[in-house]
Amino acid sequence: MGRPRFLGEVVKSVSGEHSDWHSHDFGQLISSTRGSMYVGTAHRVLLLSPAMAIWIPPDAEHWMRTGLNNEMLYVDVNREEAKELNSDCHIMAMTPLLSALMHATLPTQAAVRTSEHTDALHRLLRCELVAGKDVPLSVVMPSDKRIHSFAQTALENPALVDSVDSWLINAAASRKTIERLFIAETGMTPARWLRHIRILHAVSQISAGQKISSVAFDMGYDSTSAFSYMFRKTLGVTPRSFLPNTAILRSTAE
Repeated sequence: MGRPRFLGEVVKSVSGEHSDWHSHDFGQLISSTRGSMYVGTAHRVLLLSPAMAIWIPPDAEHWMRTGLNNEMLYVDVNREEAKELNSDCHIMAMTPLLSALMHATLPTQAAVRTSEHTDALHRLLRCELVAGKDVPLSVVMPSDKRIHSFAQTALENPALVDSVDSWLINAAASRKTIERLFIAETGMTPARWLRHIRILHAVSQISAGQKISSVAFDMGYDSTSAFSYMFRKTLGVTPRSFLPNTAILRSTAE
């Protein structure tokens, strides 16, 4: 018997749990009921939060690292079904309908339906995935050895980086060269790249239930309003907009 088109499983992970580089012969659709998770590919790091879903196609090499208070819904997608979906790893906006359809792939849900009903839900899930809106919760990781270690340090704990100057003070190249390398490899200046990393970290903390004011100060901002301005400028929404989405998705899951 072949792999089902879609098959869900709820997994709770320990904070900071890490899965090294690996791939699957099937696709994976992952949503967060609670908490967050970083997913790294050959060139990008993507952040999954409760307001989002992440798609990982078959054979895509990736690693994973979980955040605080983590509970994820993994939906395995067989190779034939995956052909109809995006061929790249990406983050998409979560909706109540998408959340409900993903939870409908759990074995306990499928067991009480007819095969015709399940097929109809699977077709609708595919339509929702194809129509899903991409969300810019990812950042390109530079590979050049002169800047890769700095990028890795910022990714692991951006709150420890006081400023771009202090971050790059020990670089084995001139500031002009560092600027050129970042733009060439990530499409961003070091300052803008660091701002995106801070946003990813902030979303992760907010998803874990931390107060926006605490996250703002942890990120080095003097006020919540200044942090919210930077957040909205980068993502087009306020930090608080993530909280209602999380509440809606949790109620849908329950």
